[in-house]
Amino acid sequence: MKTGIPTGTETYASAYALLSQIAEKLKTSGSAANVDSIVEDLRAARLAYATCKSRLESIRREVEAEVEAADEANV
Repeated sequence: MKTGIPTGTETYASAYALLSQIAEKLKTSGSAANVDSIVEDLRAARLAYATCKSRLESIRREVEAEVEAADEANV
């Protein structure tokens, strides 16, 4: 099962799905893991994680701005 390296344009959902796919692959393969794909999977997981983290941070900032705007409107 090839995972592919994320390009940086993925959505949170697609990056999270890729992380889940890699985790499941590693969990179910156990000691029979394909050693040749470990580095590729690690790179893909690292980039997918960065996509998820960036998107969550962006959403957090947007939510904080909305809360601040709502607070100011109620002043």
